[in-house]
Amino acid sequence: MALVPYEEVNQRSFEEESARRFTLVQVAKGTAELRGPCPRCGTAIQIPLVSGTYKSFRLWRRNGVRPTPPPGEVHEETVICTCEEDHPGRPEGKIGCGAYWCLEITTS
Repeated sequence: MALVPYEEVNQRSFEEESARRFTLVQVAKGTAELRGPCPRCGTAIQIPLVSGTYKSFRLWRRNGVRPTPPPGEVHEETVICTCEEDHPGRPEGKIGCGAYWCLEITTS
């Protein structure tokens, strides 16, 4: 994917694409990691999640037509691009391309 300039931006398509392409991998009890390509810049990123035991490896778009998630508490997670690629215009001390979005995951 072409290098995109840094811009703090959220688009509904980011949620939809990441819900399709990201995976949720348990790395230890109470710790999981979201893995997938940033829907804006395409760089593979890993987002650690530490707050509970994750029951479902299925990710859900919020506010969209979707199947009923499995039983458990639905947790909304804000995700930001954490890539280390160079993006023109990125402020000093920032990481990523500026993209952010929300995913819903099911916890137990």
